[in-house]
Amino acid sequence: MNAPAMPGSPAAPPRLPGAGGPGAAVLRWLCDPRPAAAPAELEPAALGAVLQAAIDAKLVCLLADRLLHDRAEVGLSRAMRSVLGQIVRATTLHHRLHHTEAVRIVQALTRRDVSVAVLNGLAYDTGLYPPGGLRQFTDIDLLVGAVDRDTALDVLAELGFTEQGRGPHTRRRATGDALTPTVSVDITTHLGHTADPAEVRAALARTETTHGPDAGGKLPVLAQADALRHTLARLVARPRWSTLADAARLALAAPDPSRQAVAAVPEPVRAGWAVLHSHLPDLFPGPPPVAGGGRAEGEVAR
Repeated sequence: MNAPAMPGSPAAPPRLPGAGGPGAAVLRWLCDPRPAAAPAELEPAALGAVLQAAIDAKLVCLLADRLLHDRAEVGLSRAMRSVLGQIVRATTLHHRLHHTEAVRIVQALTRRDVSVAVLNGLAYDTGLYPPGGLRQFTDIDLLVGAVDRDTALDVLAELGFTEQGRGPHTRRRATGDALTPTVSVDITTHLGHTADPAEVRAALARTETTHGPDAGGKLPVLAQADALRHTLARLVARPRWSTLADAARLALAAPDPSRQAVAAVPEPVRAGWAVLHSHLPDLFPGPPPVAGGGRAEGEVAR
């Protein structure tokens, strides 16, 4: 996970890749956890461009789920329904393997007295999205304190993660699984909105617990307020549709104190809210509530 980048003015939030492309309306529809009518681009004749956009945005499993369960009138061919079903089933198996590996790693870190939290895709898959592996991700992101990073890397090596991945603190191991031949783990010591060691330790102390597929082993994840700030900051530092989908679901799920905490951080978290508003204005028609009580002007009621 890359270090957070300071955003520009919230008045001009960064645009997501392909935001003006032919599939943009469908991508926004997929990011919206409370979708209204499906956009016209879902007509059968336009599905090719829509599928390409969803694949590039890592939202194809969300698209497949909605097409297969909510949009039967689109008129998918039998072959298309079969392919979409296979994509979702394959992703579900991919997620189960990663969850099993994450439980094994977290348990080993805990035995070494290392506080840890699972971040991003794996953390959000079961808590924010419908069952079935709809939140796509490629690796396991783990947050530890700066003083524990070397210990965490040693633990990974003991568990067979000996191959260095794309970054200096990423490790991989072969699984022998035909569908998911390798599992990659990224160790980070910062959050999207802060690299301050004290703030990271505080976030680790506030972690909550989530279950995996089929009520499997438990994993520690960020508390909702921390997860919302982290995700909004990531949305600015590296704009992605999948992060927009995470932020939308977190913002709707977060209790009022969590959303008030967004307003208490001037940058980059407020800039992340501006990105959220710019792409989903009907769902988030204004700024976050003013910290300390009350809704800011135009803030959406939950």
